[in-house]
Amino acid sequence: MTSKRSFMNLDVTQAEAERNFSGLDPALTAERAGAEFDRESGIIKLPFIGQEYRVDHPFGKITAADGSPASQYLAIIILHYLATADGTPLTGRWIAYRHLPGGDIYIDPFKKRAVNPFLKTFGDRPEQFQAAAAAIGGYEVSMSGISMVIPVLPRVPLCFVLWPGDEEIASSANILFDEAAPSYLPTEDYAHLPAIVNGTMKKQLA
Repeated sequence: MTSKRSFMNLDVTQAEAERNFSGLDPALTAERAGAEFDRESGIIKLPFIGQEYRVDHPFGKITAADGSPASQYLAIIILHYLATADGTPLTGRWIAYRHLPGGDIYIDPFKKRAVNPFLKTFGDRPEQFQAAAAAIGGYEVSMSGISMVIPVLPRVPLCFVLWPGDEEIASSANILFDEAAPSYLPTEDYAHLPAIVNGTMKKQLA
């Protein structure tokens, strides 16, 4: 079972996520999550936006390949991902946040933390959005607007969609999820995850 606590109390949320992770079978967990488990070291290895992270079982300590610790937000999301993943295949069909379980409850935080920052960063810079997304492994798909799919975790792609504006119509945006998304993270986490991805894309603008 994954944490139901709010991200507002990160220390409590992380401690609970670590407890849940400690009781998992690491080999089965890695298989379901599309990750790699090293039995000798007890380490689960998985990519996050192309960078490898290592999760120490049973303690839940998470570090990047260079040994630096993961941020608290990222550590919580990775632990939730490993605890939630059930191996369901991705469908390639995209759904809006409100169609995730309980999505209506978190729709305002989702817009505030995910959609609005993305729109603020790239709303009037569609070419830079495409370039920044491609720089972190994203690829364009044929949908309305400018749609870039970014593989975030092995089985969690996000589709960032931008509709550039003009003199009469303001730019707009959305972020979509694979139909299998509930099999890999709690809905609340999907309100936070795009902010990390957007921050990574912003770094490509420097």
